[in-house]
Amino acid sequence: MKLPQPINDAAAAFDGLPGVGPRAALRYAYWLVTQPKEALQRFARSISALADQMKICDTCHDWSETSPCEVCRDSGRDASLLCVVATSQNLQAIEETGIFKGHYHVLGGLLDPIEGRTPETLNIPSLLKRLSILDSPFSIQEIILAFDADIPGDTTALYIRKQLTGVPVRITRLARGLPTGAALEYADAYTLADALKNRREG
Repeated sequence: MKLPQPINDAAAAFDGLPGVGPRAALRYAYWLVTQPKEALQRFARSISALADQMKICDTCHDWSETSPCEVCRDSGRDASLLCVVATSQNLQAIEETGIFKGHYHVLGGLLDPIEGRTPETLNIPSLLKRLSILDSPFSIQEIILAFDADIPGDTTALYIRKQLTGVPVRITRLARGLPTGAALEYADAYTLADALKNRREG
C-alpha cells in the first residue's frame, strides 16, 4: 500500500537522523500525525527556528542566537583560560558542571583522516589565528584540550600541541577520570567536574 505523501516525507526526514532506521522513522511519522494540530505546528516552528535563528559564533564557533555568543561577550569570565572542545555538545556538558569559568573554542570535530576530518576541515587554523590576533598575543595562559579519551582525541591533542611548540602557554588535558572510549557529551557532571579539577599537562 502506498504511503500518504506527507507521512512518507516525514519518515524520510526522520530516517536521515543519526541512529534512526526506516522502521523507527515511520513510527515517529505515524505518532506525529496522531498529535493535536497545535502540537504539530509548535514542533514545526521549533525546527524552523533552528534554520532561521541559529548561527555560528564568529569567535568560538559555538552555535548561538547571536555572534559573539553569550559566553564570548561575558566580561566576567577568565580570559586567561581557553577550553578547546570538539563539539557544541561537549561545550554544553562542561558548562553544566559549573566549574569552568573561562572561554571556549569549538573545533567542529576531531582529527580523523579516514573520515576526511583534517586540520583544514576543522576550526584549528582559526584557533591558531585567535591566539595571534589578541592585543597581547599570549594573554591566554592555559589551553585546556577537552577531548574524548580515544584515538581521535589523542591525535587531535598531539597535533595542536605540536602547532603550539614554542608558544609560552600551558597546555593541559582533562584528567583520565573519563574512561577510555567514553564520549564527553554523555559523561555525568560529577565525572567532568573531577576531570577538570585534576587536569594534567597535555
